[in-house]
Amino acid sequence: METGTTASSKDKILQYLLLSGSTAEESCTVKEIADYLKISINATRQYLIILEKEGLVIRTTQKSTTGRPAILYSLHPDAIEEFPKQYRDFSIKLLAEVQERIGTEATIELLREVGKQIASEVQPAIKENIEPGGSYESLRDRLQSVVKVYRMYGKFPEVLEDDVSFALKNYNCLIFGVAKENSLACTVDESIVSELIGAHAVKEKCIREGDECCLYRIKKNDFKGKV
Repeated sequence: METGTTASSKDKILQYLLLSGSTAEESCTVKEIADYLKISINATRQYLIILEKEGLVIRTTQKSTTGRPAILYSLHPDAIEEFPKQYRDFSIKLLAEVQERIGTEATIELLREVGKQIASEVQPAIKENIEPGGSYESLRDRLQSVVKVYRMYGKFPEVLEDDVSFALKNYNCLIFGVAKENSLACTVDESIVSELIGAHAVKEKCIREGDECCLYRIKKNDFKGKV
């Protein structure tokens, strides 16, 4: 959740709706929310407009037998993601338990398969983001598309090229908290990169090990299509 004066009021609205069990059937009025925040109805309404635009609250209209219809607000089901989570600790413990039960090699193979599944879900976006005039069969064009799609997911990549290879550099690790505790987690990322590129990607640098980026080297000769 965000911080700051404005964000604090927005967060309090989301918390109030959550604790009120607010659903489409159990909505809250602007006045009820304003009374909880101890601010004006107009100010509350402005926060609610912002939250509605962000897709975090749902506005509904309740017909009334007298006077104006009541405007009600409820928490959007997806808004639950805005509240604190412990995915990192859960993932660390889960990975450790899997490794303990099935062994390191089997865990690595399992993580590779997870990476392949994730890559298969992202692959359509790679094809859609090929530059006009480019080709999915071209390693250079595909890498440039991977860079664009990675940025959508919060990575900060760049591609470097020399005579024999490309280097894909990622300056943000999306699973750093887990990988820091268990290096096997990197297997997922390594599998994703190789699958998306369509050639074996050799990891030469790793943020987990203190490097400034995760660097994957792809030799041009390893790619079956055109460079």
